[in-house]
Amino acid sequence: MKNEEPTLSFSSLVGCARQRFEQLSDPRKRVGADSYPLVDVAMSALAMFHFQDPALLQFQQALEDSERVSNLSTMFQVSKVPKSSQMRTILDAVLPVEILPVFDDVFRRVDSGKILHKFRFLSGRYLFLMDTSEYFSSKKRSCPSCLQAKQQDGSVRFHHNILQVALAKPGFPQVLPITAEEICQEDGKNKQDCEINAAKRLIPRLVASHPHMDIVIVADGLYSHVPFVQLLRNHGLSFILVAKPDDHAALLEDLKGLREVGAVGGIERTDRKGRRHLYEYCNEVSLRSDAEMKTNWFSYRLINEDGKLGYENSWITDLRVTAQNVEELVEAGRSRWKIENENFNTLKNQGYHIEHNFGHGEKRLSFVMFLLNLLAFTIHQILELRDVLLQRLYKKIGSRKEMWVQIRTLVNLFVFDSWIFLLSFILDKRLRRSFHLTG
Repeated sequence: MKNEEPTLSFSSLVGCARQRFEQLSDPRKRVGADSYPLVDVAMSALAMFHFQDPALLQFQQALEDSERVSNLSTMFQVSKVPKSSQMRTILDAVLPVEILPVFDDVFRRVDSGKILHKFRFLSGRYLFLMDTSEYFSSKKRSCPSCLQAKQQDGSVRFHHNILQVALAKPGFPQVLPITAEEICQEDGKNKQDCEINAAKRLIPRLVASHPHMDIVIVADGLYSHVPFVQLLRNHGLSFILVAKPDDHAALLEDLKGLREVGAVGGIERTDRKGRRHLYEYCNEVSLRSDAEMKTNWFSYRLINEDGKLGYENSWITDLRVTAQNVEELVEAGRSRWKIENENFNTLKNQGYHIEHNFGHGEKRLSFVMFLLNLLAFTIHQILELRDVLLQRLYKKIGSRKEMWVQIRTLVNLFVFDSWIFLLSFILDKRLRRSFHLTG
């Protein structure tokens, strides 16, 4: 059995990142013969996040000293491993806008690798989940890009937030990051940046990068207002946005009148556990009383077997809602949790240490490190879909956390010719015996 598809193999994805990083503008005024090439610095950081080890560079330098080669050279084509402090200093001045296109590069490989169809939903559309998260917080360390929040005790908390878009599908385990937009303090502006402004910057860039995809933006109630809905429509994007009637007076009034004349459709189903699933929907309702814009609305309530309310939410969409598709639309609307649970939560709590201070820097380091960490996560998600050896290893060990512990331990002790050989070494006892006999 072939281990990997060429366009989605580990070496291909790492090579894709390297090609992009070779185009980075070097912020250093002088780069001497003894300096670390910028591409090596960026690839070293990516390797650190790939193996989920903040101390990786120290161990690889030790291997380089003793073996004259390291896993960063065999797997990431790094010619010279920098020290962690040097890496942070150099990356602090790199422009994040020059790193972001690597996500488009990787996504093109996903498209050509024939796995994109696995994410289709709602008659061939793609759900792009959009949400924000905080990835740095401190009362002591700050940079010019830090947002500021005044605390009750009068102190100031500095923090970095990110707005991210990820491709997901209900019931499908993988989540693929698409792009990100930093929410930060901009030079020369007194008013702080916010999620809505970040989204306004992100949407045009998103459409430009994926012009041929039938995209549905799935997001929370912050976005279910006329100006932002109009922005999505102007860019040809469909949407499913949380919209509770109590937050929209015109919508509430419309629904009240439509219910009185029996114009609100409804479906009720009871599952094997005795829980009731109640769906309501209506098309062409007002989002704001002074706006001509009409949207479509649907809601869902879960009544547990004891009669108590288990879940309730409602959404607006530009897609026409019918008795045939309302349940699928609810699935799509509820999938928004995946970007929090399977993306942000994984980055924070499953080995990626996104909130760990890998280096805050004085300029742009915090966001640069976030992007490289997110890129490593993206590569992992793709490998989970296509790398047969990694799939076998996970099945054998049964825990992603333990699997990466074993991988980390080995790469810090021995040098492996390739990613494939590393995984094969863990899986094959005979290979390990041979390695010990010859090593």
